[in-house]
Amino acid sequence: GRGGRDDRGGRGRGRGPRRDDLEEIFALVPDDGPSEVVMNVGADIELSEIGEDAHEVFKDLMTGMGFGVTVTVTEAEDIVRFDIEGGAYADALAASNLHLVDAIQHLVDKTVNFDADERKKILIDVDGAKSKADEDLGDSAREIAQRVLDEGKTIKMGPMDARSRRLVHIALREVEGVVTRSEGEGAYRRVCVEAKS
Repeated sequence: GRGGRDDRGGRGRGRGPRRDDLEEIFALVPDDGPSEVVMNVGADIELSEIGEDAHEVFKDLMTGMGFGVTVTVTEAEDIVRFDIEGGAYADALAASNLHLVDAIQHLVDKTVNFDADERKKILIDVDGAKSKADEDLGDSAREIAQRVLDEGKTIKMGPMDARSRRLVHIALREVEGVVTRSEGEGAYRRVCVEAKS
């Protein structure tokens, strides 16, 4: 059979949050949490114009939400990264598979890259939760690849967003004997792991 939800390895991050997810997130926001947003630029980092814009947009969003967090901003050639120390807001930010963090990331990305000549990827993480989820997704993909090798059948992972699918393809690129491909449309797009012919 197809197995349960956990067998498919999907993170469920391909679709937006449901009403229940939003209620869960808002229930975790403390009434008396800090409201000052502290922004630190990483050591020896000079932000580009897009980096500066992203810094300002991100700070304005967090301030408008009343989320007093401490954030370290770093920038590399093609990415601006915001590492949030969630503090009192960590649970709300990490709830529901990081939907709130993903929404903030999307808003910052669309705002600063709207008409930019050179696009920069925006990445927002809270207390390393996204990095940990990425590691878990890679581990899950490798376990699925081993099942494919052991059982000789194709396994379709659950629907994933483009970033998650890319992480699976990268994680399995070095695994001997399996190939990956994406199938489906929109929010239902998934990765298929199959034995190499």
